[in-house]
Amino acid sequence: MVCIFHIVGKKDAGKTSVIENILREIKKDNFKVAVVKHSHHKLDLAGKDTHRYRNSGSDLILFQEGEEESVLFMPTVSSFTLITLLPVDIILIEGFSNVDIGKKYVINSVNEIEAVSKQLINDIKRECQKTMGALRLDDVKVEVTSDNALLLTLYNLMKVLGVKNVSSD
Repeated sequence: MVCIFHIVGKKDAGKTSVIENILREIKKDNFKVAVVKHSHHKLDLAGKDTHRYRNSGSDLILFQEGEEESVLFMPTVSSFTLITLLPVDIILIEGFSNVDIGKKYVINSVNEIEAVSKQLINDIKRECQKTMGALRLDDVKVEVTSDNALLLTLYNLMKVLGVKNVSSD
């Protein structure tokens, strides 16, 4: 089972800094971690190609920036549907203060960054086991790595959508 921790607070209270601190510490224990971030800023801007594809009817848009970053736009799918598909041990959620998911922590000011970070790190280490370090797919044990995490996510998505076969015909 995936551990979900939810960090909320006002703008500039230190939510991102808390998550950075957590990541630096728990990655030492080889946890697989995903971060879900709420933003009021648009990524898919009007007039840009990805927005044009969406308006033309694309159900999925995969945007690749050079060799470094990829973004998957799924216009009709909620982030909270997607998190169930991620092959990770821990999901850290920033923002979404009106959503009740995971164990919620509130940070009120930058003065609380260290205390909230330490509390979360301790809770994560106490409550979470590495559940996804090895995953079983059709009775075959698969080690989750950064190289195959996307493929495992797509596999999980295909299962949810009921896709049984993929063909290049």
